[in-house]
Amino acid sequence: MKNARIKFLTILSILMLLFLSACSGADETSSSSKDKEKGNASAGLGDTIVVGVSNAIGSLNPINARDLGAMTLSSILFDPLFEPNEKMEFQFKLAESFETKDNQAFTIKINPKANWTDGKPVTTEDVKFTFETIANPVAQSVGLKTLNIIEGLDDNGQLLKGEKTVKGIEIVDDKTFIIHTKQPTDPNYIKGNLINFRIIPSHILKDKDLATLHQDPFMLKPTVSNGAYTLVDFKGETQVEFKANPNYYRGAPKTEKLFFKVIPQANITAQLQTGEIHMNYPAVGAVAIQDIEKVKNMANVEAIDGKGYDYQEIYMNTKTFTDPKMRQAIAYAINRPQIVEKLLKGKAEIIDGPYTKLHPYYNKDIKNYEYDLTKAKKLIEESGWDKNKPIRVNVPVGNQVREQSAVIIAENLKAVGLNVQIQKFDFPTHMQKGAKHDFDLMFLGIPYQIDPDLSAFYGTNGPYNFADYSNPEVDELIMKGKSEPNPENRKVIYDKIQEILHEDLPTISLYSDYLMGAVSKKVKVGLPRQFGMFYDVQDWVVEK
Repeated sequence: MKNARIKFLTILSILMLLFLSACSGADETSSSSKDKEKGNASAGLGDTIVVGVSNAIGSLNPINARDLGAMTLSSILFDPLFEPNEKMEFQFKLAESFETKDNQAFTIKINPKANWTDGKPVTTEDVKFTFETIANPVAQSVGLKTLNIIEGLDDNGQLLKGEKTVKGIEIVDDKTFIIHTKQPTDPNYIKGNLINFRIIPSHILKDKDLATLHQDPFMLKPTVSNGAYTLVDFKGETQVEFKANPNYYRGAPKTEKLFFKVIPQANITAQLQTGEIHMNYPAVGAVAIQDIEKVKNMANVEAIDGKGYDYQEIYMNTKTFTDPKMRQAIAYAINRPQIVEKLLKGKAEIIDGPYTKLHPYYNKDIKNYEYDLTKAKKLIEESGWDKNKPIRVNVPVGNQVREQSAVIIAENLKAVGLNVQIQKFDFPTHMQKGAKHDFDLMFLGIPYQIDPDLSAFYGTNGPYNFADYSNPEVDELIMKGKSEPNPENRKVIYDKIQEILHEDLPTISLYSDYLMGAVSKKVKVGLPRQFGMFYDVQDWVVEK
């Protein structure tokens, strides 16, 4: 009886898809379908797409998602105002328009059709409530430090003492608001720091205690959202299940269910081959380097080469390694050429600094730290480091190449007499330890940042400043960079920041690897991409 009911519902779903397809008109073409036009026959469509990732997914709390996987999945539930594509352009999502006449007052209109899944409209009251909640130091959130240029926020992006509202957020009407900054600012800076700003429903949460909001059932498993899909089940270590939001303002999803399956990177290729997953998400689940040729030769999938947008780096705890000479010694001791040539088979490049070579703010005049054991040993001696002192190296599990590179680097450091101890953790635990500075060296992948702002990573008390780095000159330059509207002048500022970071070395970039994606040929609309992969997720289509 149960099987018959499932069969009936499946047939009914197909019939509904046929009807919707017939009614939708032939002139509508999404950006995803432009990426991958294989035809979209309405018959024989599947109701589920499975995406493979290799990192466990942290909290889906929309204002406190910290790892890339959690941020991405939270943005499927709660649409951001903007979302970047692979051309590094900002696409409108929840926002319908963005205008400024003076680079100091930015008018944003919310899509007039946007609603919460309980039928209530998404309004500027929600925007105001979200800003006030995140800016309140009582609430646990990622904070607004990167948006501390907004009127009414202090240097840490928090409400001014005694204030309950953010002065720089002006409500015009239910769908229009204005962001006022303390001084003229590059519009791309505002957009770039709103791509992970997810609006929460004030009518659900306004009476909650902000001190315990992070423990509220809604924040642990959101039941009301505004994105293309709603949450069905969350098991961050193994899988996350979504179902279609039939009233999504950008169009009802064409595929009923969306699964994210957490598997070791080594298993991604096997499950692409067997069809257990339809595609991978390269940013947190790239095809393993050793499997690239195999995937390219698989008959049932299409392989998509990646580019060097993101990079892997090591945070150095500045409270452990107080002398920059010791941090420089570690950089000289690491055999990055060996990692790139042998482990990554040349499909990566060595960089030094917070930008990859694809970034327009990359300072090409900075010379990489070369592999030099003699210099490393000399600097260790000059720093006075006690070689008997254990060095805890925190490594997140899931990314096979990163784990292997950690082993190589541990051997490199032992070769110069250091007492290295590798500690492996699941990704959420790894991030928690990072936030507490509970490590000596910490491996982490850093996603491409369209805007060059570095306050989150190197500003004093920045949310991702796991190295606990603090340099007043860097803080001052970061603030100048935020408030400089001219891109050429900003480039000069960020060149100087990169020079200082290269000497202070709170982090050492390892390599920028080319993250490969692959997708089943059954998927007719939808591609694995490093940027904007889920922008048009409502248009994804898969054959049975």
